[in-house]
Amino acid sequence: MTEALPPDGWQWVAELPDGELVGELRAHLRGRHPTELWSPAEPDREVVLDGIVVVAECRGLGIGRRLFAELLAEMDRAGIRVAQAITEFDGVEFLVRCGFRPEPSRPVRLTLHRPD
Repeated sequence: MTEALPPDGWQWVAELPDGELVGELRAHLRGRHPTELWSPAEPDREVVLDGIVVVAECRGLGIGRRLFAELLAEMDRAGIRVAQAITEFDGVEFLVRCGFRPEPSRPVRLTLHRPD
């Protein structure tokens, strides 16, 4: 679950007392307009949620919610008001319970298979 974070990345982890990693949340900052590069002076920033992962045996214990609460607290400290996420399946339900709302325009997954 752990690999190097980009310079604008945020990460929180949940561990058992023995140090075993059981959950992780990753996010990164970007300018509100994809063509803009983010800079520390840029007031129009948002957080993009890269993922919340909790090991199967620990789901239902509130670990994902606690990791998400840390993200919200850091957004408040940084003065960031908007977070974006793209997910599917159970992730949609979890993020809606956390306060995310589906946008009317949805990305469409397209696949092109080229013949051999």
